[in-house]
Amino acid sequence: MSTSPTLSRAEQKQLTRQKLLDATIDLIAEQGLSGVTLGKVAERTGLSRGISNYHFETKELLMLEVLRMLYHEHERAWRSAVADVDESPVQRLHILIETLLTPPIADHRKVAVWMAFWGVAPQRETYLEICASIDREYEAEVAGVLRQLSAGAERVNGMSLKEISVTLTSMIDGFWLNYLISPGCLDPENAVKACLAFLSSFFPEFKSLLNDD
Repeated sequence: MSTSPTLSRAEQKQLTRQKLLDATIDLIAEQGLSGVTLGKVAERTGLSRGISNYHFETKELLMLEVLRMLYHEHERAWRSAVADVDESPVQRLHILIETLLTPPIADHRKVAVWMAFWGVAPQRETYLEICASIDREYEAEVAGVLRQLSAGAERVNGMSLKEISVTLTSMIDGFWLNYLISPGCLDPENAVKACLAFLSSFFPEFKSLLNDD
């Protein structure tokens, strides 16, 4: 009879920590940031308050770790999309857009948590620092892929590559908000098409993807 492998102390610690983070995401999605307490998180996981406090001494430390976790997941997704050198720049951006506008990244529960954090970020310097630093890398990477399409030119049709990149990433963020407050109004397929249509106004290569759809 097979037995389950015994987890090391480090693995058990990481598993417990992840349970607390997942429970916190659920609570934020249901009740907002203000509705989260360490007691509720412990109760949701079935763990004692002492164990919960061992991993996260304060609610603020827990909130920061949730935000970092979401950003790292988001970062892994877009970096993976743009890193495939076997794909053309057009295909890499297509993959990036599809990845960020569909689950598991654009999962309704996680989108609700993103919006909760973004809503208070201007008043929380630590949240704002995390958001701003990683967003700058994301926008710069997208601009770098666009540069491969522009043959090195920094402006296309009156806009800089940075402006095109920021507009594209802002569109994606906007569609997340639409998913949350108007579910069913715009499905992911059409959100992806809208982003491709925007890019096609600067780079005709994207029009073939719209025609394929």
